Amino acid sequence: MKQSTFVLIISFILFSCNNHSPEETKSDTIIFNHDTVPELRNTVKSEAIESYKEKVDNELNDWVFAVQIFQTAQTFHFLMKIKYEEVFATDTLKIPNLGIDPKIEIHKGKEKNSCIVGFYDKQNTFREYKLVAVKNNQLQIKTLQHYGVYNTIKSVK
Repeated sequence: MKQSTFVLIISFILFSCNNHSPEETKSDTIIFNHDTVPELRNTVKSEAIESYKEKVDNELNDWVFAVQIFQTAQTFHFLMKIKYEEVFATDTLKIPNLGIDPKIEIHKGKEKNSCIVGFYDKQNTFREYKLVAVKNNQLQIKTLQHYGVYNTIKSVK
């Protein structure tokens, strides 16, 4: 194939792909429609925003099972500090951006030395996220549910 024929074919393909009237081009515009909450906090609280504490059965020591949630600079990220007897652990919570300020809460678990960390959605429904528990004298953190947000896509005409 000659080089000039090849250039002609490529030019035809490019012209065909871009041959839209202004009205057609305008109707193909996509907008992501979502609520906005700042990704970063102006001030980060140094004290725990939510806490759970339960005494551990031990006659000799005054030990506890405790979970505390702390803010970070990122609005939808939190630091979770956990204590069981003399064991300390940390974990992170990443809450989806639901277009509202995140509200974290800790509920008592079904078993002793356990709790469920979660958040409230726009309908004020508690969403279970992580289970923190002691099983066989071992501290465990288990993700109960995974959450995400998708954006609504609208075609503008």
